[in-house]
Amino acid sequence: MVLLASDFDQSRYFKAEDVATEKKLRIKNISEELIGMGAEKEKKLVVWFTNDEHGLVLNRTNNRTIRGAFGDAVDGWTNKIIVLFPTQADYRGRMVPALRVRIPPPKQPPSAAAVAPQPSGNGATAAVQPVEPILPAVDPELEPDPVKPLSEDMDDEIPF
Repeated sequence: MVLLASDFDQSRYFKAEDVATEKKLRIKNISEELIGMGAEKEKKLVVWFTNDEHGLVLNRTNNRTIRGAFGDAVDGWTNKIIVLFPTQADYRGRMVPALRVRIPPPKQPPSAAAVAPQPSGNGATAAVQPVEPILPAVDPELEPDPVKPLSEDMDDEIPF
C-alpha cells in the first residue's frame, strides 16, 4: 500500500473545485461548527447529507436560499432535498469558483386520467368519469354558406 500525501489534504466539506456538475442531496442533519483559522474563526451552519460524506458550510447566500424554502428552524430541514451546483461568484472584486444551492421543483401530481378512484361520502368508491367539453350552441342563421366547389366558379362563359 502506497502512502499518499494527498490523502491527508481532503476536506470534510464541499469545495467549489470538488463539484463538477450539480448534485441532488438529501439533508440528514445540521450542525454548528467553528470554521476558519486563527482569529478568523466564526460559527457557521454545516449541512450534512444522507447520500454524501461531505458537509456544506453555509454562506449567507445558501443559508438564505434554504431558509427561504424550508423555514428558519433548521430541525425542519431534515429529509429535504437540495441541489448543489458549481458557479462563479464575485469575491473581493474578482470572479472565483463557488457553490450555490437551489431547491428542486416539487414533483408533478399525476394526471387526471391516472387518478385512482376516490371514496365517496358513504365509504363506497366513486369512479372518476371523464368530463365532456361543453360546446357553445350554434345558431343556424349565423352559419356561413356552404362552400361551392372551385370547378363551378370556373365554368363561367367569358366573351372575347
